[in-house]
Amino acid sequence: MAFLKRANGDSAGQIIELSQERTVIGRSPEQCHIVLDPNGVSRRHAEIYRKDDAFFVRDLKSRNMTKVNNIKLLPGADRQLLAGDRINICDVEFVFHPVAPVEPQPGEGPREVLIVADAEAGDIPPLHTFDASRSSSVASMVKPEVKLKAILEITRDLSTELKMDQVAPRVLDSLAQLFPQAERLFLVLVDPETKRLVRKATKIRQGRGRTNFNPSVPADEAPMQMSRSLVGHVLGQKKAVLSQDASTDKNLPTSASIADLKIRSVMCVPMLTPDGEAVGIIQLDTSDRKQFHQEDLDVLAAVAGQAAIAIQNARLHESLLERERVDRDLKLAEQVQKRFLPQETPKIAGYEFFAHYEPAYEVGGDYYDFVPLSHDRLALALGDVSGKGVAAALMMAKFSGDTRYCILTENAPGAAAAELNSLLFAAGIEEKFITLSLSVLDARRGLLSLASAGHLPIIVRRADGAVEEVGEAVAGFPLGIVPGAEYRQVEVQLAPGDVVVIYSDGVTDSRNLEEQLYDCRDDRRLLRRVAESSGGPQAVGKAILQDIREYSLGHVQADDITLVCFGPSAEWAPEPRREPAAAATSPESPALP
Repeated sequence: MAFLKRANGDSAGQIIELSQERTVIGRSPEQCHIVLDPNGVSRRHAEIYRKDDAFFVRDLKSRNMTKVNNIKLLPGADRQLLAGDRINICDVEFVFHPVAPVEPQPGEGPREVLIVADAEAGDIPPLHTFDASRSSSVASMVKPEVKLKAILEITRDLSTELKMDQVAPRVLDSLAQLFPQAERLFLVLVDPETKRLVRKATKIRQGRGRTNFNPSVPADEAPMQMSRSLVGHVLGQKKAVLSQDASTDKNLPTSASIADLKIRSVMCVPMLTPDGEAVGIIQLDTSDRKQFHQEDLDVLAAVAGQAAIAIQNARLHESLLERERVDRDLKLAEQVQKRFLPQETPKIAGYEFFAHYEPAYEVGGDYYDFVPLSHDRLALALGDVSGKGVAAALMMAKFSGDTRYCILTENAPGAAAAELNSLLFAAGIEEKFITLSLSVLDARRGLLSLASAGHLPIIVRRADGAVEEVGEAVAGFPLGIVPGAEYRQVEVQLAPGDVVVIYSDGVTDSRNLEEQLYDCRDDRRLLRRVAESSGGPQAVGKAILQDIREYSLGHVQADDITLVCFGPSAEWAPEPRREPAAAATSPESPALP
């Protein structure tokens, strides 16, 4: 059976048994079980009802509302009552008890505190009483005005501190002055990631053979000599707790340690941020009984609130510093990655080149390169690592070196792609693959040999404006998908004024505000843009980028954009081929001689 206990007024200490399924509280004697007469109480103000083994309080649309623990109870938002909950109806305050509260001994005051024993985590702590007037002279030596001044000083000091390792010791330093009766002071934080309890600061009075101050204790230290279920209860319920004599809590699993340390009076309060998050607890204890009373608990709770704000600010500051460090590292990584890319386009007589690289983030997974070969030949590689960000950028860095090695040793795009695929599998990198367009340009003859590892086909714009796509018929699997894959080649004969466009899917996957792709099978916008663009590779490349920017204006760049354009000038003349010329495109050709 549950009970209400009057906490103030002339009827303070009165205990009311909640024997009805529904107990109505209000001003009307005809309609209410508990009748209140203060001004502002509605005729039917609130009711407490039982549901299974739990009790709930409900506001009956009263004029001046009902409060539970100083929080307004909205009509229709019933609240379950827990041990020690305070119900306020205008100027009247009740305390809810799930079991009969222990009556004070003759001569003792009725003041109540919450005593927590280390039973199971879900147990409701028993309630006891203590005489606030019997506190020791040490406990009362700090006057209320001094405590108020101390709180203001603590608030001022903590507001200027932004280092976590400095906040916790300063809180305990201030509390040690504020509560001279406290012998041990702890500040414990909840790790935001692991949710483990980490003791950040400890202060122990001198004269007991203990260290005076230990500002930081490793998280993996032996278990603290504290009541863990008390801490868990305070963090879970987000309520301050005061124990007058810990030695009487028979269910404490650490009672032997408590007896050895002669710990009796304990205060433990949660540190709550303005948004209600419990970031930790502050605990004070002594070896004497009845050293703390309710006013001390209220002061400690006020300090804990300010400490929580200081800790939250310190964490935000540390997070900001960490973010700035990451930003600096990413900026450096961006500079390093760009060094892996060509610093300038090739200088080949009769040819023009254009290259553009724009990562979606600071670093990206796209890659392009120009590799000079013997006999006036040039290898052109453009790859796209799956994913974006740092992981893709690291893989791209390795891939850039492997590509140069393979194209220099294999001397043909198809064989080089096959060797790259083998190297990728040998590296053991899982869940990553690379699409690659690998070409070798014979600058003397204007002959382009192309192999594709799952990459988009290249676009060739002829001098007369005609546009064709090359490479889709011979495209193999992306690198890293199938071990031992082979890659075929196709040859394209370039003529004066032709322009070749090689690009990554960041070009075609650019989106407008309606989430429509820049280029897709139903709308070949890229092909139209290339066909409509006059001039050489520089003009065509810039026209494509301008069109993409206009199309995706206002939309965040979703993928890395890489674009390479090249071709012979209108005045260039090819050297005659030693063998009869084949068609402009052939399905497959052997490795280059």
